[in-house]
Amino acid sequence: MILKTLELKDFRNYEAEEVVFHEKINILTGRNAQGKTNLIEAIGLLALGKSFRTRREQELVRFGADEARVKGSFEKKDRPHTTEVRLGSGQAEKKLYIVNGLETGTVSSLLGGVYTIVFSPEDLRIVKGDPETRRRFLDRELILLKPLYYHKLKQYRQILRARNALLKGGDEPSSDLLDIYDGQLAAAAVAVMRERTAWLAALSDAARAAGKRITEGTEEIQIKYRPHLSQVGDEYSEREIRGILLQGRGRDILKKTTETGPHRDDFAIFAGDLDLRVYGSQGQQRTAALSLRLAERELIKKETGEDAILLLDDVMSELDSGRQERLLDSFGENQIFITAAGPFRDEALKLRAAKVMRIEAGRIT
Repeated sequence: MILKTLELKDFRNYEAEEVVFHEKINILTGRNAQGKTNLIEAIGLLALGKSFRTRREQELVRFGADEARVKGSFEKKDRPHTTEVRLGSGQAEKKLYIVNGLETGTVSSLLGGVYTIVFSPEDLRIVKGDPETRRRFLDRELILLKPLYYHKLKQYRQILRARNALLKGGDEPSSDLLDIYDGQLAAAAVAVMRERTAWLAALSDAARAAGKRITEGTEEIQIKYRPHLSQVGDEYSEREIRGILLQGRGRDILKKTTETGPHRDDFAIFAGDLDLRVYGSQGQQRTAALSLRLAERELIKKETGEDAILLLDDVMSELDSGRQERLLDSFGENQIFITAAGPFRDEALKLRAAKVMRIEAGRIT
Protein backbone atom coordinates (compact mmCIF):
# COMPACT_ATOMS: atom_id res chain seq x y z
CA MET A 1 0.00 0.00 0.00
CA ILE A 2 1.04 3.59 -0.65
CA LEU A 3 0.33 6.76 1.31
CA LYS A 4 -0.33 9.36 -1.39
CA THR A 5 -1.30 12.45 0.64
CA LEU A 6 -1.42 13.42 4.29
CA GLU A 7 -3.43 16.27 5.82
CA LEU A 8 -2.62 17.58 9.29
CA LYS A 9 -4.70 20.10 11.25
CA ASP A 10 -3.62 21.14 14.75
CA PHE A 11 -1.65 17.93 15.25
CA ARG A 12 1.35 18.35 17.59
CA ASN A 13 3.24 21.38 16.22
CA TYR A 14 1.50 21.34 12.81
CA GLU A 15 -1.13 24.04 12.40
CA ALA A 16 -2.28 23.11 8.91
CA GLU A 17 -0.24 21.11 6.39
CA GLU A 18 -0.98 18.97 3.36
CA VAL A 19 1.81 17.02 1.70
CA VAL A 20 2.08 14.69 -1.29
CA PHE A 21 4.50 11.76 -0.98
CA HIS A 22 6.47 9.64 -3.39
CA GLU A 23 5.54 5.98 -3.72
CA LYS A 24 9.02 4.77 -2.70
CA ILE A 25 11.50 6.63 -0.47
CA ASN A 26 10.60 9.86 1.34
CA ILE A 27 13.27 11.53 3.47
CA LEU A 28 12.31 14.01 6.19
CA THR A 29 15.17 16.31 7.16
CA GLY A 30 15.60 19.14 9.65
CA ARG A 31 16.96 20.01 13.06
CA ASN A 32 15.70 18.27 16.19
CA ALA A 33 12.29 19.22 17.63
CA GLN A 34 10.95 20.60 14.34
CA GLY A 35 8.30 17.96 13.67
CA LYS A 36 9.95 15.07 11.80
CA THR A 37 8.93 12.41 14.30
CA ASN A 38 5.54 14.10 14.71
CA LEU A 39 4.86 13.44 11.03
CA ILE A 40 5.90 9.79 11.39
CA GLU A 41 3.64 9.57 14.44
CA ALA A 42 0.69 10.96 12.47
CA ILE A 43 1.08 8.30 9.77
CA GLY A 44 1.24 5.56 12.42
CA LEU A 45 -1.89 6.96 14.08
CA LEU A 46 -3.91 6.06 10.98
CA ALA A 47 -3.22 2.34 11.43
CA LEU A 48 -4.30 1.78 15.03
CA GLY A 49 -5.84 5.06 16.19
CA LYS A 50 -3.15 5.53 18.82
CA SER A 51 0.33 7.01 19.07
CA PHE A 52 3.44 4.84 19.28
CA ARG A 53 5.06 7.54 21.47
CA THR A 54 2.55 8.43 24.19
CA ARG A 55 -0.61 7.24 25.88
CA ARG A 56 -1.63 10.84 26.70
CA GLU A 57 -3.64 11.70 23.62
CA GLN A 58 -4.10 15.30 24.76
CA GLU A 59 -0.43 15.76 23.79
CA LEU A 60 -1.35 15.13 20.15
CA VAL A 61 -3.56 18.22 19.97
CA ARG A 62 -1.70 21.46 19.23
CA PHE A 63 -1.56 23.80 22.21
CA GLY A 64 -4.58 26.10 22.22
CA ALA A 65 -6.59 24.02 19.72
CA ASP A 66 -9.77 22.09 20.47
CA GLU A 67 -9.24 19.24 18.02
CA ALA A 68 -6.49 17.55 16.04
CA ARG A 69 -7.18 16.01 12.64
CA VAL A 70 -5.06 13.57 10.63
CA LYS A 71 -6.24 12.32 7.24
CA GLY A 72 -4.45 9.99 4.87
CA SER A 73 -5.30 9.02 1.31
CA PHE A 74 -3.89 5.61 0.37
CA GLU A 75 -3.65 3.38 -2.65
CA LYS A 76 -4.11 -0.28 -1.76
CA LYS A 77 -3.46 -3.16 -4.10
CA ASP A 78 -7.04 -3.18 -5.40
CA ARG A 79 -8.64 0.15 -4.44
CA PRO A 80 -8.17 3.64 -2.97
CA HIS A 81 -8.61 4.00 0.78
CA THR A 82 -8.98 7.00 3.11
CA THR A 83 -8.63 7.09 6.88
CA GLU A 84 -9.15 10.09 9.15
CA VAL A 85 -8.66 10.36 12.91
CA ARG A 86 -9.96 13.28 14.95
CA LEU A 87 -8.90 13.80 18.56
CA GLY A 88 -10.44 16.31 20.96
CA SER A 89 -8.76 17.97 23.94
CA GLY A 90 -9.96 19.20 27.33
CA GLN A 91 -13.73 19.19 27.70
CA ALA A 92 -14.08 18.15 24.07
CA GLU A 93 -11.86 15.10 24.53
CA LYS A 94 -13.21 12.39 22.24
CA LYS A 95 -12.25 10.32 19.23
CA LEU A 96 -13.81 10.12 15.82
CA TYR A 97 -12.71 7.77 13.05
CA ILE A 98 -13.74 8.23 9.42
CA VAL A 99 -12.93 5.32 7.11
CA ASN A 100 -13.78 5.74 3.43
CA GLY A 101 -16.26 8.46 4.36
CA LEU A 102 -18.06 6.50 7.10
CA GLU A 103 -17.91 7.93 10.62
CA THR A 104 -17.51 5.73 13.69
CA GLY A 105 -16.42 6.11 17.27
CA THR A 106 -14.87 2.65 17.57
CA VAL A 107 -11.19 1.99 16.89
CA SER A 108 -11.99 -1.47 15.53
CA SER A 109 -13.26 0.24 12.36
CA LEU A 110 -9.65 1.20 11.54
CA LEU A 111 -8.15 -2.24 11.93
CA GLY A 112 -7.12 -3.95 8.73
CA GLY A 113 -7.31 -0.71 6.75
CA VAL A 114 -3.77 0.66 7.03
CA TYR A 115 -0.54 -1.22 7.75
CA THR A 116 2.47 0.63 9.15
CA ILE A 117 5.68 -0.51 10.83
CA VAL A 118 7.74 1.89 12.93
CA PHE A 119 11.51 1.43 13.23
CA SER A 120 13.02 3.57 16.00
CA PRO A 121 15.89 3.54 18.52
CA GLU A 122 13.24 2.71 21.13
CA ASP A 123 12.94 -0.74 19.52
CA LEU A 124 15.93 -1.78 21.63
CA ARG A 125 13.54 -1.78 24.59
CA ILE A 126 11.68 -4.69 23.00
CA VAL A 127 14.85 -6.75 23.27
CA LYS A 128 16.31 -5.57 26.57
CA GLY A 129 13.38 -3.88 28.31
CA ASP A 130 10.72 -5.17 30.68
CA PRO A 131 8.01 -7.75 29.87
CA GLU A 132 5.33 -5.05 29.61
CA THR A 133 7.21 -3.48 26.69
CA ARG A 134 7.33 -6.81 24.87
CA ARG A 135 3.64 -7.47 25.58
CA ARG A 136 2.72 -4.07 24.11
CA PHE A 137 4.75 -4.89 20.99
CA LEU A 138 3.14 -8.33 20.74
CA ASP A 139 -0.40 -7.06 21.19
CA ARG A 140 0.03 -4.12 18.82
CA GLU A 141 1.29 -6.31 16.00
CA LEU A 142 -1.33 -8.99 16.52
CA ILE A 143 -4.10 -6.36 16.57
CA LEU A 144 -2.73 -4.80 13.38
CA LEU A 145 -2.50 -8.13 11.58
CA LYS A 146 -5.49 -9.95 13.05
CA PRO A 147 -8.31 -7.55 13.97
CA LEU A 148 -10.28 -10.36 15.69
CA TYR A 149 -7.46 -10.57 18.24
CA TYR A 150 -8.42 -7.06 19.37
CA HIS A 151 -11.82 -8.36 20.50
CA LYS A 152 -10.32 -11.43 22.20
CA LEU A 153 -7.82 -9.32 24.13
CA LYS A 154 -10.49 -6.75 25.00
CA GLN A 155 -12.74 -9.50 26.38
CA TYR A 156 -9.90 -10.92 28.48
CA ARG A 157 -9.10 -7.49 29.92
CA GLN A 158 -12.75 -6.77 30.73
CA ILE A 159 -13.10 -10.04 32.68
CA LEU A 160 -9.75 -9.44 34.39
CA ARG A 161 -10.88 -5.97 35.53
CA ALA A 162 -14.14 -7.39 36.88
CA ARG A 163 -12.30 -10.15 38.80
CA ASN A 164 -9.82 -7.65 40.23
CA ALA A 165 -12.64 -5.32 41.27
CA LEU A 166 -14.21 -8.21 43.18
CA LEU A 167 -10.87 -8.99 44.85
CA LYS A 168 -10.43 -5.35 45.84
CA GLY A 169 -13.86 -5.18 47.48
CA GLY A 170 -13.98 -4.61 51.19
CA ASP A 171 -15.66 -7.91 52.03
CA GLU A 172 -14.47 -11.47 51.51
CA PRO A 173 -15.16 -12.15 47.80
CA SER A 174 -17.84 -14.67 46.96
CA SER A 175 -16.40 -18.06 46.03
CA ASP A 176 -19.33 -18.72 43.71
CA LEU A 177 -18.75 -15.42 41.88
CA LEU A 178 -15.01 -16.10 41.66
CA ASP A 179 -15.80 -19.51 40.17
CA ILE A 180 -17.82 -17.78 37.45
CA TYR A 181 -15.09 -15.24 36.74
CA ASP A 182 -12.44 -17.97 36.70
CA GLY A 183 -14.34 -19.92 34.08
CA GLN A 184 -14.80 -16.84 31.91
CA LEU A 185 -11.18 -15.75 32.39
CA ALA A 186 -9.87 -19.22 31.51
CA ALA A 187 -11.83 -19.28 28.25
CA ALA A 188 -10.60 -15.80 27.29
CA ALA A 189 -7.02 -16.66 28.29
CA VAL A 190 -7.01 -19.73 26.03
CA ALA A 191 -8.10 -17.60 23.06
CA VAL A 192 -5.38 -14.99 23.69
CA MET A 193 -2.58 -17.48 24.35
CA ARG A 194 -3.29 -19.58 21.26
CA GLU A 195 -3.10 -16.48 19.06
CA ARG A 196 0.16 -15.41 20.71
CA THR A 197 1.69 -18.87 20.37
CA ALA A 198 0.97 -19.12 16.65
CA TRP A 199 2.05 -15.56 15.88
CA LEU A 200 5.32 -15.72 17.83
CA ALA A 201 6.22 -18.98 16.07
CA ALA A 202 5.69 -17.32 12.69
CA LEU A 203 7.56 -14.20 13.85
CA SER A 204 10.50 -16.33 14.98
CA ASP A 205 10.81 -17.98 11.57
CA ALA A 206 10.65 -14.66 9.75
CA ALA A 207 13.07 -12.97 12.18
CA ARG A 208 15.58 -15.78 11.72
CA ALA A 209 15.62 -15.18 7.97
CA ALA A 210 15.79 -11.40 8.38
CA GLY A 211 18.67 -11.61 10.87
CA LYS A 212 20.67 -13.75 8.47
CA ARG A 213 20.19 -11.16 5.71
CA ILE A 214 21.27 -8.23 7.88
CA THR A 215 24.36 -9.99 9.27
CA GLU A 216 25.21 -11.95 6.12
CA GLY A 217 24.49 -15.20 7.91
CA THR A 218 26.52 -14.61 11.08
CA GLU A 219 23.56 -14.40 13.50
CA GLU A 220 20.41 -16.51 13.78
CA ILE A 221 17.52 -14.94 15.72
CA GLN A 222 15.02 -17.09 17.61
CA ILE A 223 11.97 -16.07 19.63
CA LYS A 224 10.59 -18.17 22.50
CA TYR A 225 7.18 -17.59 24.05
CA ARG A 226 7.20 -17.53 27.86
CA PRO A 227 3.57 -17.68 28.95
CA HIS A 228 2.99 -16.84 32.58
CA LEU A 229 0.73 -19.89 32.74
CA SER A 230 3.67 -22.08 31.79
CA GLN A 231 2.35 -24.98 33.87
CA VAL A 232 -0.22 -25.80 31.19
CA GLY A 233 2.38 -26.61 28.52
CA ASP A 234 1.92 -25.93 24.83
CA GLU A 235 -1.73 -26.94 24.62
CA TYR A 236 -3.88 -24.64 26.71
CA SER A 237 -7.15 -25.93 28.13
CA GLU A 238 -9.77 -24.03 30.10
CA ARG A 239 -9.87 -26.78 32.74
CA GLU A 240 -6.14 -26.51 33.45
CA ILE A 241 -6.23 -22.72 33.66
CA ARG A 242 -9.24 -22.79 35.98
CA GLY A 243 -7.24 -25.16 38.18
CA ILE A 244 -4.28 -22.80 38.30
CA LEU A 245 -6.54 -19.84 39.15
CA LEU A 246 -8.20 -21.85 41.91
CA GLN A 247 -4.83 -22.94 43.27
CA GLY A 248 -3.68 -19.31 43.50
CA ARG A 249 -6.98 -17.90 44.75
CA GLY A 250 -5.81 -17.47 48.35
CA ARG A 251 -2.81 -15.46 47.20
CA ASP A 252 -5.00 -13.36 44.87
CA ILE A 253 -7.41 -12.58 47.73
CA LEU A 254 -4.52 -11.59 49.96
CA LYS A 255 -2.94 -9.34 47.31
CA LYS A 256 -6.32 -8.17 45.96
CA THR A 257 -5.32 -8.75 42.34
CA THR A 258 -5.04 -11.55 39.80
CA GLU A 259 -1.41 -12.61 39.89
CA THR A 260 -1.44 -15.19 37.08
CA GLY A 261 -2.45 -15.03 33.44
CA PRO A 262 -1.64 -13.74 29.94
CA HIS A 263 -1.43 -10.18 31.32
CA ARG A 264 1.95 -11.31 32.72
CA ASP A 265 3.21 -13.09 29.58
CA ASP A 266 6.65 -12.51 28.10
CA PHE A 267 8.86 -13.72 25.27
CA ALA A 268 12.64 -14.02 24.93
CA ILE A 269 14.86 -13.25 21.95
CA PHE A 270 17.94 -15.37 21.31
CA ALA A 271 20.90 -15.29 18.95
CA GLY A 272 21.77 -18.96 18.82
CA ASP A 273 21.73 -20.04 22.48
CA LEU A 274 22.40 -16.50 23.76
CA ASP A 275 19.56 -14.70 25.55
CA LEU A 276 20.01 -11.22 24.10
CA ARG A 277 18.23 -9.41 26.92
CA VAL A 278 20.80 -10.66 29.42
CA TYR A 279 23.95 -11.35 27.43
CA GLY A 280 23.60 -9.60 24.07
CA SER A 281 25.86 -6.76 22.99
CA GLN A 282 24.35 -3.44 21.90
CA GLY A 283 25.03 -4.38 18.29
CA GLN A 284 23.37 -7.78 18.64
CA GLN A 285 20.36 -6.24 20.36
CA ARG A 286 20.00 -3.64 17.61
CA THR A 287 20.22 -6.34 14.92
CA ALA A 288 17.55 -8.36 16.73
CA ALA A 289 15.26 -5.32 16.95
CA LEU A 290 15.63 -4.67 13.23
CA SER A 291 15.03 -8.35 12.52
CA LEU A 292 11.73 -8.20 14.45
CA ARG A 293 10.54 -5.25 12.39
CA LEU A 294 11.57 -6.88 9.12
CA ALA A 295 9.79 -10.04 10.25
CA GLU A 296 6.62 -7.98 10.77
CA ARG A 297 6.96 -6.75 7.21
CA GLU A 298 7.11 -10.31 5.91
CA LEU A 299 4.12 -11.47 7.95
CA ILE A 300 1.94 -8.53 6.92
CA LYS A 301 2.72 -9.19 3.27
CA LYS A 302 2.05 -12.91 3.68
CA GLU A 303 -1.24 -12.49 5.59
CA THR A 304 -2.74 -9.52 3.72
CA GLY A 305 -0.99 -9.26 0.37
CA GLU A 306 -0.22 -5.61 1.18
CA ASP A 307 3.20 -3.99 1.52
CA ALA A 308 3.24 -2.17 4.85
CA ILE A 309 4.38 1.46 5.00
CA LEU A 310 7.75 1.59 6.77
CA LEU A 311 8.48 4.49 9.14
CA LEU A 312 12.19 4.76 10.03
CA ASP A 313 12.67 7.29 12.81
CA ASP A 314 16.37 8.11 13.34
CA VAL A 315 17.45 4.54 12.61
CA MET A 316 19.85 4.78 9.69
CA SER A 317 22.43 6.87 11.56
CA GLU A 318 22.97 3.98 13.99
CA LEU A 319 23.99 1.54 11.24
CA ASP A 320 27.21 1.29 9.31
CA SER A 321 27.00 1.81 5.55
CA GLY A 322 26.98 -1.92 4.80
CA ARG A 323 24.02 -2.62 7.08
CA GLN A 324 22.23 0.47 5.76
CA GLU A 325 22.48 -0.90 2.23
CA ARG A 326 21.37 -4.41 3.23
CA LEU A 327 18.47 -2.97 5.22
CA LEU A 328 17.27 -0.86 2.30
CA ASP A 329 17.66 -3.78 -0.09
CA SER A 330 15.45 -5.89 2.16
CA PHE A 331 12.53 -3.44 1.93
CA GLY A 332 11.56 -4.49 -1.58
CA GLU A 333 8.43 -2.69 -2.78
CA ASN A 334 7.53 -1.01 0.51
CA GLN A 335 7.01 2.74 0.72
CA ILE A 336 9.55 4.17 3.18
CA PHE A 337 9.70 7.31 5.32
CA ILE A 338 13.10 8.12 6.83
CA THR A 339 13.87 10.92 9.31
CA ALA A 340 17.35 12.44 9.22
CA ALA A 341 18.57 15.22 11.52
CA GLY A 342 20.28 18.22 9.94
CA PRO A 343 21.21 18.63 6.26
CA PHE A 344 20.91 15.42 4.27
CA ARG A 345 24.39 14.28 3.26
CA ASP A 346 24.17 10.53 2.78
CA GLU A 347 24.82 10.43 -0.96
CA ALA A 348 24.36 6.65 -1.24
CA LEU A 349 20.88 6.91 0.25
CA LYS A 350 20.10 10.15 -1.56
CA LEU A 351 20.62 8.46 -4.91
CA ARG A 352 17.78 6.11 -4.00
CA ALA A 353 15.52 8.85 -2.71
CA ALA A 354 12.69 10.17 -4.83
CA LYS A 355 11.66 12.97 -2.49
CA VAL A 356 13.49 14.90 0.22
CA MET A 357 11.42 17.22 2.44
CA ARG A 358 12.68 19.74 4.96
CA ILE A 359 10.66 20.28 8.12
CA GLU A 360 11.05 23.43 10.19
CA ALA A 361 8.74 24.51 13.02
CA GLY A 362 5.91 22.36 11.73
CA ARG A 363 6.17 23.49 8.12
CA ILE A 364 7.09 21.13 5.28
CA THR A 365 8.98 22.24 2.16
